[in-house]
Amino acid sequence: MKLVPLRLSVIGALLLVATIAPPVFSAGGDPDPVLLVHGYRGDPSTWDDMKAYLEAHGRTVYAIDLPGEDNIANAKAIGQTLANLGWSSVDLVGQSMGGLSARWFAKFVSSQTVVDSYVSLGTPQYGIWSACLLPYTYGGQMCPSSRFLRDLNRGDDTPGQAAWTTIYSTTDGLVPNSSSRLDGGACFVKVTGPDHNSMDNDATVQADVLAAIDGGCPGTFVR
Repeated sequence: MKLVPLRLSVIGALLLVATIAPPVFSAGGDPDPVLLVHGYRGDPSTWDDMKAYLEAHGRTVYAIDLPGEDNIANAKAIGQTLANLGWSSVDLVGQSMGGLSARWFAKFVSSQTVVDSYVSLGTPQYGIWSACLLPYTYGGQMCPSSRFLRDLNRGDDTPGQAAWTTIYSTTDGLVPNSSSRLDGGACFVKVTGPDHNSMDNDATVQADVLAAIDGGCPGTFVR
C-alpha cells in the first residue's frame, strides 16, 4: 500500500491464546499450487522474490494481476483465474489489501475451488483509518467502518477447513497488530524488520509463508 501512515487506534477483540499446535490440513501427495495476490495499487512484480523462493521449494506459483482496487471484483477475478488455471485446490497468499480480496474469495466465492491455506502479510483485516479518506472502491473498503469490512468480518473470521495464517511486522509502520489479526482459529506470526511494503521480499517472511502453506504454524495458534 502507498497510504500515508497515521497514528491508529486499537482495533479488534481480545484473543485467547492456546499453546497447543494447530491442526495440519495438508493431505500428502503433490503440494497445492499457490496463488499470490498483490495489494493496493500493486502488480504481480510485487511477488518476484516470493515467487522464486516458493518455486525453488517445489511449488507451482501464479501471481495474479488484479483488475483494480475493488476487493469484491478482485475476489471474482481470483475465482476466474483459478478456473482458467484449472486448479481445484489452492493455497492463497495475500499482501496488504490483497489479503482482503483473497479472504472475500475464500469466505464467499470459492465454491469451485478448495482453499487449503490462507496466508496474509500485513493485511488490515479490521481496517485502517487512513483508508477512510479514499473512494470506496479505490481503497476505501479498508476503512474500519466500511460496509465491505462489516460484511467480511460478520460471523466466523476463519470458516471452513482452510488453515489460516496472518503474518505481521512490528515495524510495519501502517497496519497495527490489532488490525492484522483474525478473530481466532488462526496462526499468528510476528516478525521484526520489514516495513509494510517490503514484507513479501523478506527472507524470514518467505520461510514463514512456506511453513504455513506446508501445514504448519510458524507462530502462535489462537483458538
